[in-house]
Amino acid sequence: MLDGSMTMMVMMCAIMCIGTLILVLVLGATVYVVVRLLMMKSRVVDRPLMMLKERYVRGEINDDEYLRMRKVINDEK
Repeated sequence: MLDGSMTMMVMMCAIMCIGTLILVLVLGATVYVVVRLLMMKSRVVDRPLMMLKERYVRGEINDDEYLRMRKVINDEK
């Protein structure tokens, strides 16, 4: 049979395990959120401007056309 001190020790171990699990979950969630925010920030979300830059790099449009179109795209925001 388990006496009082053994029961208390088992309960303390269970509480420590639950506390450790909660800590790991909180830290994991924090890291996940931070990484997602950093990825969203670094991702190019302005598709029209990205397409315009690609056309400029490929030589489909010249400097004047690029600057004029970029101004139009930026004014629409």
